[in-house]
Amino acid sequence: MFRSGHVFYDLRELLGSPKLLLPLLLLAGFFVFFFSFQFIYIFALLYGAIFAARALIGRRCPKCDGPLQESGAERDKTNAFVMHILWRCPRDGYEEKEDIKGGSGLFGAD
Repeated sequence: MFRSGHVFYDLRELLGSPKLLLPLLLLAGFFVFFFSFQFIYIFALLYGAIFAARALIGRRCPKCDGPLQESGAERDKTNAFVMHILWRCPRDGYEEKEDIKGGSGLFGAD
């Protein structure tokens, strides 16, 4: 399941996979609707733990499992509401680009 030397990258991908999150959501719905509303707290804590684990692991390089660092950001030339963030691995130079869509920015609100 986990490739040797890529444990953190594979674990982060697994924790964000819809194949894990959707069945867990269906199971939570089953327990909440058929047994007790009290189960919502257990599943909320479980989802919180999953997202916290993903945040603690952070972005990882798929080649060497090293942490990716933000190397720069720039606005899109054609759309002012889109920002491109460049992530780079300091070990092997792998780069990936993340597109973030923002709001209008009117009066500091996004």
